[in-house]
Amino acid sequence: MGETRYRDPLAEDAVIDVYFLTRRGTVVEYVIVLLAREHGELRAVRVYDNTHQIHDMHRYNREGVKQPAETFHQGSAGEAMRSAVDAVRKGYREMIESWRR
Repeated sequence: MGETRYRDPLAEDAVIDVYFLTRRGTVVEYVIVLLAREHGELRAVRVYDNTHQIHDMHRYNREGVKQPAETFHQGSAGEAMRSAVDAVRKGYREMIESWRR
């Protein structure tokens, strides 16, 4: 199995963490996390994963508590992972603004 991890800056106050496992070139597991910098500290805003073999999205509240899962995709793990990365890259500003409210 191949494991990949990376962190990309999205803005001065936002980063995306990407982690995924592949088997024979196919994504089998992933975790995508949007983090916002607040008071010098990175805090989780949203996480997308397939930990329970379901493509879930969790929001975090300001206290750092993970909210109940919402299914966000019905396709393969690779399709869902790419969809999550795309959603975060395109919508991170709105996601962070919503988290800050």
